[in-house]
Amino acid sequence: MPFTATCELTPAQRRVASAIAKLHADGRPGFVPELIEELGLAAESSLSPTLRIMERNGFVEVHGGGAGRAHRVVRLTAKGALAIGAGGLPVLGTIPAGPLAEAFSRAEDIVEPGGLLKTRAGDFLLRVRGESMIGDGIHDGDLVLLRPDIGLQAGEIAAVHAGESYESTLKHVHFEQGQVRLRASNPDFEDIIVRASDWRGIAGVYRGLVRHVGR
Repeated sequence: MPFTATCELTPAQRRVASAIAKLHADGRPGFVPELIEELGLAAESSLSPTLRIMERNGFVEVHGGGAGRAHRVVRLTAKGALAIGAGGLPVLGTIPAGPLAEAFSRAEDIVEPGGLLKTRAGDFLLRVRGESMIGDGIHDGDLVLLRPDIGLQAGEIAAVHAGESYESTLKHVHFEQGQVRLRASNPDFEDIIVRASDWRGIAGVYRGLVRHVGR
């Protein structure tokens, strides 16, 4: 039967991941014997099967061991840290910086912000497609940091939904009587007018970007 990766931790795996994160927070590298002690287990055989599954699913990386019998070191991946709320930002897909188009809503990658961006729980990234926001320094291929569930000030940039199919775009948002005006920062793009009946809300408010130089 083929192996299928999962995006969720079991309760036992979550306990292991939390113990690894605690060791890291204490400045300890996550040697397996220390992890066994932290978890209160009797022997390495009680931990190894769980670690193998977590490694196959991309939640941890295991280094060392082998013929030399060196102590193995376990570290959380960005995916593992995200799963227990200890760091990392999910890239939920792409957002058009142009006409309304369908945006993806399933994590395709995870990025460790590394202190470059101030983030909160629930923040996520979308990859920009298009050039309508270049006046704000947001270019095709950039990752924009979006924050859900916060108030939007008039004219702020946000990822928004409209229409029956929840089509999405990244624009400056202006609420007007009976409609919403979505404004680009590239003068080559006209405003998009969304009727109140077609408005589906804000996915997240723009709070920064990540750009891979030399891509």
